[in-house]
Amino acid sequence: MPHLTIEYTANLDEFAGDRSLLLSLHQLLHSVAGIDIHNCKSRWRMMDEWLVGDGSTSSAFVHLDIRFLEGRPQDVKHAVGAGALELLREHFAGASEDRDLQITVEVLDIRRAFYFKDPPGTLGPPPLTLV
Repeated sequence: MPHLTIEYTANLDEFAGDRSLLLSLHQLLHSVAGIDIHNCKSRWRMMDEWLVGDGSTSSAFVHLDIRFLEGRPQDVKHAVGAGALELLREHFAGASEDRDLQITVEVLDIRRAFYFKDPPGTLGPPPLTLV
């Protein structure tokens, strides 16, 4: 936890696989959401087959799913999403010159009761409950 998955269309392959983007996303999660950077797990997934809009071959997309344990305030999740979108915009800026590029980010909660991890005890404490 957390898990980051970047899906991108094959016509963006020259921009993908860059570890520096993933490291920047990990740092964002650490600085904004207080997540231990050593727990971040990220992956690139190229879409060989896709269709955007009318099917133009110049169409492209990047979608980032960010999933982390439930319990963080909405404003933190919003800041993570907005910050991640800006990092993706910067990274893929050159792709927009000759492609109709759409970039999206979704921040999702992982339900603690249904998330299992080894080694035990590495999930961190449960979120504080205010009384």
